[in-house]
Amino acid sequence: MTTIHTIEDLLSVLDEKPEWVEALRARLLTPELLNLPEKFAQFSAEMNEFVAETKKFSAEMNEFVAETKKFMEEMNKFVAATNRRFDSLENRFDSLENRVQSIQDDVGTLKGAHARSAALREAPFIAGDMGLRWVKDLTPADLWALADRAPADIPANELNSFRRADLIVEATNPDSGEPSYIAVEISFTANGRDTTRALRNAAFLTQFTGRRSYPAIASLRRDHRIEDLIESGEVFWYQLDREILEAE
Repeated sequence: MTTIHTIEDLLSVLDEKPEWVEALRARLLTPELLNLPEKFAQFSAEMNEFVAETKKFSAEMNEFVAETKKFMEEMNKFVAATNRRFDSLENRFDSLENRVQSIQDDVGTLKGAHARSAALREAPFIAGDMGLRWVKDLTPADLWALADRAPADIPANELNSFRRADLIVEATNPDSGEPSYIAVEISFTANGRDTTRALRNAAFLTQFTGRRSYPAIASLRRDHRIEDLIESGEVFWYQLDREILEAE
């Protein structure tokens, strides 16, 4: 029978009898502690697998980031090229718009000149529609002579505008023979500028000659904003016949 008095005796016996070591371990340790080495080994294996998967994920993410960076670089190049194309198109559209505006301005000038040419031939009809008898159209020299009678307080630019009046008609009243003038402004589409000039020129004619003068406009169309002046009779509107314009 083995006698144990000291720790050394116990250790010596355990060295001689390994089965006692297992029995002692089972008696002293809890099941959790006994299973700890196995669980640690399992945990270590799982951690190694996790680390491997993490490395794989990190590699895939790095690849994704690289591909995304490459895609963004290509997109930036595409956007830059697209912006250049749009800038080029915008410049071309601006140029086209300017050309169209220039053409519209030229057409407007031609239409106005065409209407003026037709209206000058209609002067006797304008006077007749106003209840007057046409006598003659005043020449630029006539207008300069009339402007020489202007008082000094009339601005020079207004006198020059009067001298460039579209049409000034000398007329008479068919019943009384009273002489008068008609100040006509001509446009393709009459607007407020035309009525203002006609009213001013008629006022100048009366001021310079003492004769009754009438403002009138001659056009194919009229701006709705001058309706009140026409409807009230303050300004006479002679509508040009489209056929007259087309026949020229």
